[in-house]
Amino acid sequence: MNRIRLVWSRMWNVLSDFFVSVGLSENLSVAIFVMDSLRQLAMKFLEREELANYNFQNEFLRPFVIIMWKSNSTEIRELIVRCISQMVLSRVRNVKSGWKSVFSVFTAAAADEHKNVVLLAFETMEKIVREYFPYITETEAATFTDCVRCLIKFTNSRFNSDVSLNAIAFLRFCAFKLAEGGLVCTDKSSDDGSSVSTVIKDDSGIQSFTDIDDPGSYWGPLLTGLSKLTSDSRLAIRKSSLEVLFNILNDHGHLFSQTFWLGVFSSVVLPIFDGVCEKRDKALQTEQDSPTAESPHRDAITWDTETSAVALQCLVDLFISFYDVLRPRLSDVVFILTRYLRSSIQGPASTGVAALSHLTGELGSRLSEDEWQEILLALKEAAMSTLPGFKKLLTTMDDIKVPHNSQSYSNTETSSDHGLTNDDLEDDNLQNVAYVVSRTKSH
Repeated sequence: MNRIRLVWSRMWNVLSDFFVSVGLSENLSVAIFVMDSLRQLAMKFLEREELANYNFQNEFLRPFVIIMWKSNSTEIRELIVRCISQMVLSRVRNVKSGWKSVFSVFTAAAADEHKNVVLLAFETMEKIVREYFPYITETEAATFTDCVRCLIKFTNSRFNSDVSLNAIAFLRFCAFKLAEGGLVCTDKSSDDGSSVSTVIKDDSGIQSFTDIDDPGSYWGPLLTGLSKLTSDSRLAIRKSSLEVLFNILNDHGHLFSQTFWLGVFSSVVLPIFDGVCEKRDKALQTEQDSPTAESPHRDAITWDTETSAVALQCLVDLFISFYDVLRPRLSDVVFILTRYLRSSIQGPASTGVAALSHLTGELGSRLSEDEWQEILLALKEAAMSTLPGFKKLLTTMDDIKVPHNSQSYSNTETSSDHGLTNDDLEDDNLQNVAYVVSRTKSH
């Protein structure tokens, strides 16, 4: 163990392949013995602090990653998770570059087919994020990105919904810790073109964030991951990720520069609403054409009916709260609102009307004349797009010949001569309307 790291690195290039080949042995006893030997050796190396700009910790833990992904033995995969958990929790200060391998092992465990492996890995991830978060961000932004990807992988757990929802909650916790660490997204400096980041040290002297990393590289993967989860096939995950995403933006948006905000709005927020109305209308048409068929767009209907109103309300509230920064994106918000207004379904259309009323009511005095004109023109176009359907109703009412059991009468006087009262005519008119409506629905 007293050899210099350069010598160990050269030796490990040969030894690591040997450990991997034996660790994948079909003989379970041999594989377990090798993994235990590898664990003991790794614990020895983790006692030594890693030198700056050196990745030996990651290289030494890499055999665990390879075996974790390739092994067909549940016992070996569970043993690897236990070994990594023990090493990390007992030598957390010296993991350094090894975090990449740690999160890679837990990412593989999150997709494992056995419940025990998944729950064991998530238990350790929970402890790491909750108690040792500063160690994750002390090296580089890529380490935090690996952590986010690992948590997102746990949201796909099919064994326990609590694991999925807790993983989303920890993504929000990560955002809180980033904000607590003073990680502010500022505009590029006009002097040297570099971004300004904050270096925070706690009582133990741990450097939370380095000045060589762009703060956006921390916030970006976190927000993007939550945005993608809003289109998950599971309703609980969609709702939770949507709520957490907009809560993060509302709570910590003051840390973002306008440049970063506009980028987030374009790449994170707006894609949530891409094609929602179109997919929902296709799904509705499919169900009408073949009610018993399984619709490929069924999730779009669920997203709209269960989440659409909340999503649109969150969008409008966010835009109002950060209007001074997001003002250049007004046309995008208006476009989304009018797309809801154009919907052939009453629910989304009503949601769009309420959201547009809320937007104009809150920003009325702050909107310029040109912005008002843009909103009103968009509203006019949306209203015009609904006219063909209304004209179709009128045309249908003119063309349909309503069948009668008795002779039709041209006026009230003639009706009275034949013994018909005004009440009889009103009933007859109601029957006519009911018939027209029923025929219109079938068109």
